[in-house]
Amino acid sequence: MLFRLLRSPLLASVALCALMVFTPEGAQAHGGDERPLTQIPPAPRGTDGAKAEDLLRELATRPAAAQRVVAEPIEHARRALARAHGARAAGDQTHAHQLHGLALEWAETARDLLRAAEAEKTMQDAAQQAREVTTKLERARVLLAETQARLARATTELERVEAAAREASQAAAASEAARIEASRKGNAKAGTTGKAGGPKGATKQGAAGKETSKPAAKGGGR
Repeated sequence: MLFRLLRSPLLASVALCALMVFTPEGAQAHGGDERPLTQIPPAPRGTDGAKAEDLLRELATRPAAAQRVVAEPIEHARRALARAHGARAAGDQTHAHQLHGLALEWAETARDLLRAAEAEKTMQDAAQQAREVTTKLERARVLLAETQARLARATTELERVEAAAREASQAAAASEAARIEASRKGNAKAGTTGKAGGPKGATKQGAAGKETSKPAAKGGGR
């Protein structure tokens, strides 16, 4: 990484080289220019410059939003590659090698920054999903509590209705039994009264007939 380079013994020379090549005078001295990287011949294979170019090509395939996150280190890497080409063209292989290493450090920094940004985005998405799950779980708990409360109220109301229905059924059965008993007693009383009134009526009618027939017999004798 960049910090490893800064801790290396080549710190002084790299700093001097960077100071030279990032100034107009240094750029002219090493044949550097501001041309796009695609117009600069590729670095020799196996060098840090070639590795930096591979990383930059890989980063170029990422979405535009991701590339904007690492735009600055990518630009530094491209500039270092351009300066390295100028130094190599001027025959300064030492500074070209150092600039290739600097380009690789910037390219690796861009890659690591992008990985960190992606990891942070993943963590944010996971945290958002966790919040959504927690919210849904809390809503489910509230809904469950409300459902249990409604079930308890419905159970209580059902028990009350069933108790009222049992009481009404028992009252109706008792009323019907009382009506049947009263009807039975009324029929029995009516039957007893009819038997007692038959002979008495006949006796009274017989006596009345005798009393009527007596005066008739006396009048006929005269």
